[in-house]
Amino acid sequence: MQEPATTSDAVVAVEGVSKVYRPTPMAMRMMVRTTIHSDVTALDGISLRVEAGQTVALVGPNGAGKTTLFRILTGLTTPTTGEAKVLGLDVDTQSLAVRRMVGFMQAEDRALFMRMSCLENLVFHARLQHIPRRDLRSRCMEALEDVGLASQAQSSVFALSAGMRARLQLARAIVHRPRLLILDEPTGAVDPVGAHELLLLVQRLVREHNLATLISSHRLEEIESLGSNVVLLDRGRIRYHGDLSTLRDQWRRPAVEMELDSIEAAKAACTLLGTHGVEVHRSGTEVECRLPAGWSSGQLFAILNSVADRLVHIREANVPLRDILAEMYAGPPPAVKERA
Repeated sequence: MQEPATTSDAVVAVEGVSKVYRPTPMAMRMMVRTTIHSDVTALDGISLRVEAGQTVALVGPNGAGKTTLFRILTGLTTPTTGEAKVLGLDVDTQSLAVRRMVGFMQAEDRALFMRMSCLENLVFHARLQHIPRRDLRSRCMEALEDVGLASQAQSSVFALSAGMRARLQLARAIVHRPRLLILDEPTGAVDPVGAHELLLLVQRLVREHNLATLISSHRLEEIESLGSNVVLLDRGRIRYHGDLSTLRDQWRRPAVEMELDSIEAAKAACTLLGTHGVEVHRSGTEVECRLPAGWSSGQLFAILNSVADRLVHIREANVPLRDILAEMYAGPPPAVKERA
């Protein structure tokens, strides 16, 4: 068996990976739940690297390719073209070895046995990971301790809250001490407070164990709180890969919030701004506008000169991440890079 790559190498190395699902053969269409009648491209030539201790968040609408990438990295499916490696191990030809290096937390709790206890669930999974029998109990209790469920070791999964089940799934993903942690919408079924606590737990585990981590989420506030690099997937291609601060700088269109002393003055301000092509929204005496690209606050003040004495306050606000992403995804799909 090939030895894993050294710690100086990228934990995840994906190069030019594409995945195309072919039409279901006619003879099999009666045996599958869904069929496709033409090629479906889930991934289209993506490349990325993830280092030890680094967290990368995958963001994109449904069908962008996030889960397909996770399935490739866990050896559950193979790429059509390109190459993907985990710690130097090829996910196609060495999938069994790869799975021992990867901790995968699925989006749903169907991987848990509801009538078994937390400890029994982990023991079952640990045995699948070939953890020696003499170490099973201690390793499973260590994982439960890491996620704050040691006191619930003998509780059945059925009796756990959604937040506790999510923690148990996380324990299941780390019980074999992986080097790569993949979290597919880990907080999807958890309330906001529980989601925040789970993310803090993930961040602590990443620091303590120097894990490379890939996480997908539709909750943008979670992506921002992670302070991680982000990969924006769009129709199987990478639209952006980098940190959030750089993304904001690239798509920075300042939002200005102001309040005027009367509804009439607010309406007048909206009219003035609208005639200059400024996107504007009013709620009573409050006005919010988005400056066109390249505009400065000085240009805004010049337009509002005739109602300047009616302003109660004015301030520049950060554009929400959801607005930036909506604007990005509204554009044409990213081009495919030519491969050498």
